[in-house]
Amino acid sequence: MKPNELIAASQKLHDIRNHIASKYYEVDEFVTCLMLSMISRTHMIVLGEPGIAKSAILREFVAHMDFDQAKGTPYFHIQMGADISPNNIFGAPDIAYFKTHGIIKRHYKGFLPDAVIAFCSEFYRVSDQVANSGLLTILNEGEFKNGTETIKTNLRFFMADTNFFPKQKDDLDAEEVDFKLQALHDRFLARYHLKPLKDPDNKVKMILMDDDLTCESRIKLSELMLIQDELPNIKMSSEIARSMVTIATQLEGKHNISISPRRLKLSRNLVKANAIFEGRTHCIPEDLNALQFSFWQKEEDIPKVKEVIYETLDKPGRDAKKYEKVLTSILDELDRHIENQKDFPNFDIDKLYKQALSDLMKLIENISTTYKDTAQYPEIKNVLEFIDNTYKRLTNERMALKA
Repeated sequence: MKPNELIAASQKLHDIRNHIASKYYEVDEFVTCLMLSMISRTHMIVLGEPGIAKSAILREFVAHMDFDQAKGTPYFHIQMGADISPNNIFGAPDIAYFKTHGIIKRHYKGFLPDAVIAFCSEFYRVSDQVANSGLLTILNEGEFKNGTETIKTNLRFFMADTNFFPKQKDDLDAEEVDFKLQALHDRFLARYHLKPLKDPDNKVKMILMDDDLTCESRIKLSELMLIQDELPNIKMSSEIARSMVTIATQLEGKHNISISPRRLKLSRNLVKANAIFEGRTHCIPEDLNALQFSFWQKEEDIPKVKEVIYETLDKPGRDAKKYEKVLTSILDELDRHIENQKDFPNFDIDKLYKQALSDLMKLIENISTTYKDTAQYPEIKNVLEFIDNTYKRLTNERMALKA
């Protein structure tokens, strides 16, 4: 995908995001999560109480899709409940085939195995019968076993909403049904907790809002597929990957929030998706904000995850100040030794300059090792340039003293 095509497609997504955010208030983060999940083909689920527009926002997004090159069923939507059977999700059985072979083969065209975009409401009201009939395999491998055949699905994005999450294993009130749902819950890399409107002014705006407010921007399925297929080409530096590990390590150490190796690795797709969403072909530290959508399990984890991410993102700024202090310390030590030793018979100013230059070189090497691509970190780049200029100045002063 050419850079200008990527920028144009990302701009369309921004227009759609901004339209939805202007129509439904206090949902900016949620819509961003939706966009990043879609770009990275990450299964996404949104948690929230009834009546706060979870489903409406997801449907609004689909309304801005142009299924120009859809192979299969463009869009499939189902609302889970006790009366929903595998027939409603995967299609009705082929009775003649079953009588002949004794194996269930379904007419899946028009149902989930044939869908490009799928949305499931009230997801965790899924029955055991539906869960055990191929749903997990579709979410895991993108495959559906139909009779003796294995069908590769057309699924490009699966999203769901729910009024509750299954309880975790360490919850005292967890029941057997929660344990059964955990396998499905783990398939959702991206999660968002949508809360009711808080701002009274926004509630007034909601009441007065034009329900027919429209957006001209639409994104073609072919454009979406190109964006999704571009993900492996987005460059991620070792510094960004190391920051991901640092965030996961700190979450476990400070808050006992464990990030599995599988979730850690897959989360890189959300980080890369954020770069694409901003029209870039490489990741920068700010893209790590996308981890707030994948690094939590329980609702109470959310502010802790955000806190650790923000602390990590500010690391270059803190390190830059630390390097400045080290530089000041080296220069102060040089001045102090010169002042204290200048009247001694064996005073050797060249030796003092040599030591200061050695300390500066060690500092430069330390910075260059920690931040291999300083162009991504303006604070580090500036302080490194200042230290480098200081090194050159002291070298010139030393040479002048020798002359």
